[in-house]
Amino acid sequence: MTGPSTLTGPVRRLPHGHWWEPFTAMATAEPARIGLVADEVAWSFGELDLWSTRLAHALREAGATPGTVVACAMRRSVRAILGLFAVAKTAAIYLPIDPAQPAAHLDTILDDAKPAVLLTDVPALTARADVVLSPDNWQAELARHATVPLPLTPPDGPAYVIYTSGSTGRPKGVVVGNRSLVNLYRELAARFFRLRRGRQRVAHGMPFAFDASWNPLLWLVGGHEVHLVPTEVRADPELYLRFIRDHRLSVVEAVPAHVSALIRAGLLNGEIRPRLLLMGGEAVSQTLWSRLRAVPDLVPVNLYGPTECTVFTTACRADRYDSPAIGLPIGNTAASVVDAGLRPVPIGEPGELLISGDCVALGYLGRPELTAEKFVAGAYRTGDLCRCLPDGRLQWLGRLDDQVKIRGHRVEPGAVEHTILKLPGVRQAVVQADADRLIAYVVLDHDTAEDLHQLLRLLLPDYLVPSAVIALDALPLGPNGKVDRAALRPDVPARLGALTPSQDLVAGLFRDVLGVPVVTADSDFFALGGHSLTAAVLAGRLRARGVRCTLRDVLLRPTVAQLAELVEGM
Repeated sequence: MTGPSTLTGPVRRLPHGHWWEPFTAMATAEPARIGLVADEVAWSFGELDLWSTRLAHALREAGATPGTVVACAMRRSVRAILGLFAVAKTAAIYLPIDPAQPAAHLDTILDDAKPAVLLTDVPALTARADVVLSPDNWQAELARHATVPLPLTPPDGPAYVIYTSGSTGRPKGVVVGNRSLVNLYRELAARFFRLRRGRQRVAHGMPFAFDASWNPLLWLVGGHEVHLVPTEVRADPELYLRFIRDHRLSVVEAVPAHVSALIRAGLLNGEIRPRLLLMGGEAVSQTLWSRLRAVPDLVPVNLYGPTECTVFTTACRADRYDSPAIGLPIGNTAASVVDAGLRPVPIGEPGELLISGDCVALGYLGRPELTAEKFVAGAYRTGDLCRCLPDGRLQWLGRLDDQVKIRGHRVEPGAVEHTILKLPGVRQAVVQADADRLIAYVVLDHDTAEDLHQLLRLLLPDYLVPSAVIALDALPLGPNGKVDRAALRPDVPARLGALTPSQDLVAGLFRDVLGVPVVTADSDFFALGGHSLTAAVLAGRLRARGVRCTLRDVLLRPTVAQLAELVEGM
């Protein structure tokens, strides 16, 4: 498809091989070279190759054959990396699962994917797993398996499946092919690997179930040294900054909200700081864009791409332009801004972004109708509203539907609404996006909004839990008898009462950090929409006022009254 608002990336010839083959080539050429640092232990390419081959044999014995799905529910450790390469060596389809998510969410994904093998190192999942690696004894457990590589299969099939939110409440699995990963690897190599001389030290700070986690993994495939950021460090900007400096990391990738938190902690100060900063997963504000482009000797890059198009499909360097944009297509990729009839629109006019090329996924796992709807003639309909700027860059304008990005995750408010409506005691429910949070309006039979909120925190991943649940006697109706969604307002009701001076200080910080209008003594930081990043910000604000407070304190004392006790103990 060509036209005024059609942009194409450079054409590159792709090798006919598996995405992971440069990794094994490096293990053969330089086996002692360090490829991964995890839990303060350095692992060479030779060691990673050896142990992943042994694990591949264990998976094959358990039923991991070419084209089957292997679910990996692993902690952030070297075992997670070995699991990824082991699945690839069996030619099975890699399915990363975050074991920290609620059990109901994990069950939904496992029921949908129907993996042939479940690999885990988490005690809570061992009863249902096919292959278990114990954290303290996994090397002894794998030592009996062969070190001879499994026979190679043709590199034409699927490589991985990642689940995203679905509009009906049922997550959908996006199946990405090996060729798309090879194309992504070649793009990273051409665009970033040679920006600075020598091997780079790269932070891996993304959850494995998030498709952006593939970027640092492919740096490892390319011979660079990847440092796995522990979960508790990743959640606290100050600890993450210390990790970056202690490990002297030169490449960091994070969603813009996390980048902003790291900057507030001091990311851009001093000589020991990243030289390549990659951002993606949500829109970049003008404030953040301007801040980054003013920093000398820093290459800040905005990456855009839906899960259905293999991590990122366009890129824009913030140091070269005054205003935010998603930039130009990557290699072997075309991006068209089209009208409702899928015809390219004139430059400057808004339309839906249509992406085609080697980056496009194979479709949705077990969802042929949805695949046919979203993947049209080899292109993917993103549902994103964009326009082509006069300078040739693409600019993101928003969504054509109700999808929003929350902490880098693509969220369908309707999916959360669907989940709430299935719960007992809920008569009506509407979930709406308010900036970067969700608000649920409900009509209940008997339970309170607080009860429902606590239940949702047990059922849903944290980014899907509404920031507030507002109970109403009835939902407002419009003239046509339908719910008048425009009449719903996110003014969170609360029981008002007098606050002590210490409580008033904490309540004011809750309002500032979370942007909520009313906070009382029993307000729960996380029930109001807080998460680990904002909790770290809150802890920092309290420390700035002389209060000894850590992220752990906020997790253990989430209400205004409880945190006020720390203030009183100064």
